[in-house]
Amino acid sequence: MEQEKTEGAREARREEWRRIIAEQQACGQGAAAYCRGRGIPAWKFSYWRKALAPTEPDAAARGFVELRPARRASGVSVEAGRWLVRVEPGFDAATLLRALEALAAP
Repeated sequence: MEQEKTEGAREARREEWRRIIAEQQACGQGAAAYCRGRGIPAWKFSYWRKALAPTEPDAAARGFVELRPARRASGVSVEAGRWLVRVEPGFDAATLLRALEALAAP
């Protein structure tokens, strides 16, 4: 029974602060001026505004996570005569060897 009274009082307090915060937003005054004009401690208003603000789930909970592209390592370029061969990271060595043999053939 006592716990029900406590819960009821807690919810009533939340509702009262929701009303106060909504009134401040609707009146167009800044929070500090609004509180000063009504004798409300600014720290208390700030506390309740933060406590009652809708919580936004973090990115993982929303299903989105920021991905940053991996920095690509630079490749190597070799110029021989009129030929330019670029070798990028992850190249296939066997293919490069065949290409160089073909370029060296008369």
